[in-house]
Amino acid sequence: MQHSLETRRKRLRYRTNHTGTRETDVLVGGFVAEYGDSLDGEAVGALENLMDGAHDPEILGWITGHQPIPERFRTGTMDRILEFVRERHGS
Repeated sequence: MQHSLETRRKRLRYRTNHTGTRETDVLVGGFVAEYGDSLDGEAVGALENLMDGAHDPEILGWITGHQPIPERFRTGTMDRILEFVRERHGS
């Protein structure tokens, strides 16, 4: 069953604020809190793939620059998250 874009956005808001790692909640959840309503289907899909395909410590390592981002997660959406983190949190 296909869910509407709005339903997918709502699910992402929850998922990105309950990742299991507080730092990831703040960084990725903060991005979704600020931009979630304007994310298009492609961006929502990229975030869903990120949340489904990676563990919280990996995501945190990529966002903080401690680990290289695997090719499959190098998306425009990941670039936007990295920019958000740099602007808001100075990482």
